[in-house]
Amino acid sequence: MSTSKRERLRQERIRQAQKEKRRRRLVIVSVCLVVLVAAVATILVQMNRTKATSYAGDLAPVSVQEDGSVVMARSGTTKPVLDVYEDFQCPICKEFERINGAQIKQFAAEGKIKVVYHPIAFVNPQGSLRAAAAARCVPGDSWTAFHDELFARQPDERVALTVDDLKKFADQAGITDSAVLSCMGSQKHAAQVQQYTQAAFSSGVQGTPTLLLDGRKLPDDQVLTSSGLRGALENATK
Repeated sequence: MSTSKRERLRQERIRQAQKEKRRRRLVIVSVCLVVLVAAVATILVQMNRTKATSYAGDLAPVSVQEDGSVVMARSGTTKPVLDVYEDFQCPICKEFERINGAQIKQFAAEGKIKVVYHPIAFVNPQGSLRAAAAARCVPGDSWTAFHDELFARQPDERVALTVDDLKKFADQAGITDSAVLSCMGSQKHAAQVQQYTQAAFSSGVQGTPTLLLDGRKLPDDQVLTSSGLRGALENATK
């Protein structure tokens, strides 16, 4: 083979190698762009799904039951039933309330669902118990305001809520009845809260927040996203 022919072949191999290198670069850049676009889309969708809901209308009537559960429902609304197990010192419960608390109130106010709240105590041994026991002292017409105040002013879960904290929150919620405040101070219902919490765990509740819709446990993507919970509730009310 002549020198000139060998040189032409060498140059052709160089051109082919450079062409392949450019092709690989283009593929890598394209893949990176696809991944980036997918990541941005996922973030935007998730931000939309987890944004807080809002509701400014009237609330459905609230009644505190003898066992310590709290029912929010219009008269005559018996199903579907949404059971909400929560701990007032649970940070994920606070996030759940931020995302879906208003939406639940709206569905109940519109007579679409019956909501049953179950305050239990396990996140902070002292603070969770004190808060749940204090909530049992509050009558139905003030319970929702106190409930919301507890989550709005929730401290780090490692910092136990004190009786003084709870009385301050009651004041912020417009609760001034001396009998209610005395009940909070004496922790009258602490033993019942402990029993109720144990019964909840025995029934299969493993943590908070736990939501049951007509007895079926809702997955996290429905509990902690506004669109997820709305979809579940709308399907149950068709």
